[in-house]
Amino acid sequence: MRLWLTGAFAAVSLITAAAVYLFGDNPQALIAAVMLGVLAGFLIAVAISHRVVGLARAAGEMTGGSFDAPLNVSGPDEIGDLARALDSMRASLKESFGVLTADRNKLAAIFDGLTDVVMVVDYEGPVRFSNRAATRLLDPAGQPPGVILPQLHRASEVGFSAHPALRIGDRAYAMTARSLPDERAVLAVLRDRTDELRRELAEADFVSNAAHELRNPLAGISGAIEVLQSGAKNEPRDRDHFLSRLADDAERMNRLTQSLLTLARVESRGAAESEIVDVPVAIRDVVNAVVAPPHVALEVEVEEELAATGDPTLLRQVMIGLLTNAFKNTPPPGTVTVRGRRDGEAEVILEVIDTGTGIPAAEIERVFERFYRRSESRKQEGFGLGLAIARRMVDVMGGQIGADSILGEGSTFWVRLPVAQPSPTPVA
Repeated sequence: MRLWLTGAFAAVSLITAAAVYLFGDNPQALIAAVMLGVLAGFLIAVAISHRVVGLARAAGEMTGGSFDAPLNVSGPDEIGDLARALDSMRASLKESFGVLTADRNKLAAIFDGLTDVVMVVDYEGPVRFSNRAATRLLDPAGQPPGVILPQLHRASEVGFSAHPALRIGDRAYAMTARSLPDERAVLAVLRDRTDELRRELAEADFVSNAAHELRNPLAGISGAIEVLQSGAKNEPRDRDHFLSRLADDAERMNRLTQSLLTLARVESRGAAESEIVDVPVAIRDVVNAVVAPPHVALEVEVEEELAATGDPTLLRQVMIGLLTNAFKNTPPPGTVTVRGRRDGEAEVILEVIDTGTGIPAAEIERVFERFYRRSESRKQEGFGLGLAIARRMVDVMGGQIGADSILGEGSTFWVRLPVAQPSPTPVA
């Protein structure tokens, strides 16, 4: 700036001296000199103002977050120095904002990749930040669900709050909330515990049912031993009766133990390696392994050269279980049909169809639960584990199992497996 002022003063002085030299002490000369000086000063001021306005505009663009356009840094004066300083600051800010933007994008990608719900909520209520998982909990206006508001308020007051299981819709969430005093906001994290709680309840129910099933034969064994010890062992007829009861209860416990071990092995098993199963061969083995009761006809309808992808051993066990159940629930005279066919281009469906008592609609899905025995079959032998084991075996093979039934007319249990081309040498 000093250079501009010095130049302006020198220019005005030269103009004035030239006017005095040319026109002497003539008043018109002095007026002309002053006017020329004012004109020169105005032009210099306009030039200075133009450069300053350019710098102000560039500073405004940087304030708005634009750091791309370089500044005009020409001139050896103070304005040029200022322009060079601003341009250097622009380049530094551009680099810094680039790093910050990259870090922000990384954090956003991390938060969006989380399955947990993360949100930052102002003390006054609005949601300041939320990740992708939170979108299913926020209402159309972007507000958090009302059930978590007491936890947010508590965190804002005392600094922290937590809840093990908040019900939001049909899901259960564990929530932790921590105050961010400097931001006047609360950081809330919610983890979906629905499946975990269901597993815990299922495991507790499983243990309870297993203990109940074991208690009955144990009570029978204990009672028989007490009677024998009290003197019944000396009576041949009583001794044989109670020994027979002991053998029956021991066999019942053995079968229950074997079923529990089978279920545990299948539950712990991952996906089975896919093999090509020759369905007609597998069904023939199943039919030969199960004897039909008197006056119950067995019919087999299996398409030739039918092949599925699965595990031959597991499939045999599943089909033997389904066929055995069909015979148990089909009073004579009746018919049980085993059918195998291609269903479309992608699946093979195996069906066991009976003309038995049928299953109430409300119980169809529950028959696959562990230890569940429908009302009509509770008088029969069994623990309610067979269909639960069959479902898990089919899951391991990558298939599906289900049932359709009409009460009083019969049931159809089906297994769906991926179709496969038959191998030259049958595997099953």
